Amino acid sequence: MYVRAGHEGRGIGLRLMQALLAECEKKPFRQMIAVIGDSGNRASIELHPRLDLRMVGTFRSAGFKFGRWIDSVLMQKELGAGDRTKPGEGE
Repeated sequence: MYVRAGHEGRGIGLRLMQALLAECEKKPFRQMIAVIGDSGNRASIELHPRLDLRMVGTFRSAGFKFGRWIDSVLMQKELGAGDRTKPGEGE
């Protein structure tokens, strides 16, 4: 998800992600996975922990973009019952 250029730093991304997470929590989804396509994207990497997503890994030099190698950062948040119940239980 990207916020239009010139509108960064206003909390728009945070509010959008909060709304998305709230909708996902209403459904039987178990995990939210974020794939951040550049480890240099500090704003995105710093936003996700504010929403309780935790760093789970980094694919080093996973892509080549704008003349340089970029990493992909993986973050994850348990939703609802997460892995505490089997699918179909407690829904």
